[in-house]
Amino acid sequence: MGGSALTRPAPHRGPHGLPGSALTWAAALAPSRVVRVDAVAGGITATKWVLHLAVGDPVVLRWSDPRVWGAVGREHVRREALGCRLLAGTGLPAPRLLGSDPAGVHAGGPANLLSWRPGHVRLDRLGPAAIDAWAGLAAAVHRQAVPPERRPPPASSRVPPAPLVPPVPGWTRRPALWRRAVDVWAAGAPATPAGLLHRDFHLGNTLWQGDAVSGLVDWAETSWGPADLDVAHACCDVAMLHTAADAELFRAAYRRHGGRLDPDPDAARFWVVSDILGFLPDPAHILAGMADRRPDLTPEAVRRGLEDLLALTLG
Repeated sequence: MGGSALTRPAPHRGPHGLPGSALTWAAALAPSRVVRVDAVAGGITATKWVLHLAVGDPVVLRWSDPRVWGAVGREHVRREALGCRLLAGTGLPAPRLLGSDPAGVHAGGPANLLSWRPGHVRLDRLGPAAIDAWAGLAAAVHRQAVPPERRPPPASSRVPPAPLVPPVPGWTRRPALWRRAVDVWAAGAPATPAGLLHRDFHLGNTLWQGDAVSGLVDWAETSWGPADLDVAHACCDVAMLHTAADAELFRAAYRRHGGRLDPDPDAARFWVVSDILGFLPDPAHILAGMADRRPDLTPEAVRRGLEDLLALTLG
């Protein structure tokens, strides 16, 4: 009798942490022979590897251990494959899908094989040219037309439903501000027009060559929802890593590029608040993926940045 995903023995893994079945599947699809495998560092999911080839650019493998990720891993793979297919041929710097095994039939777990994008992640403070380029990319993604039959699933909220909404954080010096935020959230989502979203649009998923964006990666949360959500997520990231004022510069640049945010101030406020509340109980959890590149960043600084953005949002 076959065991469930929770009772099957763990697959044998190589020194890179990737099971042989996944590597065999990816190697069969790669443009040339795989000569080295490196786990991708800097994230919090540990589901991506770079496969270096004998000839040509590397390729990138997402593999989700079914014993760890279960249905969530399958959904990440499915959404990423859909996002890459939707953007194929658009000229936007998204990876190209080389192969997908969403059920993990061949790879021993849900898997995508993707083209490599050049560039590197920047967590330093962006200047005006870089902010403008990043905002322009967001606006370009949101302008993509998607036929109704190809739309990704609706964007989900990262805030638990009532009565599980996170309480006022214990680290805050402004509890009244967070109580106002919960009240805004409790009023319910407005009927903001929806479109294509990356849904995890932040600096850790953006690659750069100088001040030019060379890649927008990790499409595992591809969704259909208000553009306000991607913009709010970017603003939260910039506020926590740098300042709330920088977040406002990004928002202004997005509008200059023709990005469409909900014109109703209350609706716009809701979407920013919803993303901010999604980082509770403590936004300092983001530090786990960037300790080596931003050793100067402290939990207190991250909390203060998010709270400053909330204060700016609520006025």
